[in-house]
Amino acid sequence: MTQKMRSLLVGFAAIVILAGCSSENQKETPLRDVFAGSLKEAVGDRNAELRPVVTVTPKMLAETKIAALQVNPEKAGGSDFLRRVAQRRDSVPGVVEIWSSSDRAQVFLRGGVLVGTRGVGTDIISSNAGATVNAIARRGSGAGQRSYVVSNGDNSTTEIVLNCQIDNLGTEEIIIVNQSFTTSHLRETCTGGPTGDTNIINQYWVQNSSGLVKKSRQWAGPASGYFELILLKN
Repeated sequence: MTQKMRSLLVGFAAIVILAGCSSENQKETPLRDVFAGSLKEAVGDRNAELRPVVTVTPKMLAETKIAALQVNPEKAGGSDFLRRVAQRRDSVPGVVEIWSSSDRAQVFLRGGVLVGTRGVGTDIISSNAGATVNAIARRGSGAGQRSYVVSNGDNSTTEIVLNCQIDNLGTEEIIIVNQSFTTSHLRETCTGGPTGDTNIINQYWVQNSSGLVKKSRQWAGPASGYFELILLKN
């Protein structure tokens, strides 16, 4: 990616942040115009100053006519907005969705659970998350094994096998772009890994009326850390 493109991306983010603070008489930047964000750049630039999370306004969301997922990488800061480019069912529970950024970095969700990434560096190649997907579908507690196959950044991979406990923490109201949603808050606590010292805590806010994961905080690999995922429009 060229320096010019990086400057443009920073400029887009700045416009969106300013738009969130603008008066009703000022023109806001439509959300579609900030889909130029780069998830690959956000995660890959480890030395960059931590950038603020983009605030989406109601007007921006109303003008968005496609499915939109906001991704906020905690380590790098900032935000990216992904389009849903594919959706399918298979023999395993949970609808598989592929969400893509402008530079073709991708996030794979199964029933709202992060099961893969591409193009963000040390990607999750695959994840067996059946127990988690089932618990989310019924908004209940449960336990089971979960595995990740993670890229080492070269041609090799590491398998991380974890024992996980999923707990329903109760009903919680969340706000997304000034809209209130009644959700069940689920927490997934996992331990294990090759040396036994890997600890992961994922959290999910599942809308009671639709079963959709409206918001989550999920582990995206050893290098990427945690992503906050917000389903802006389905």
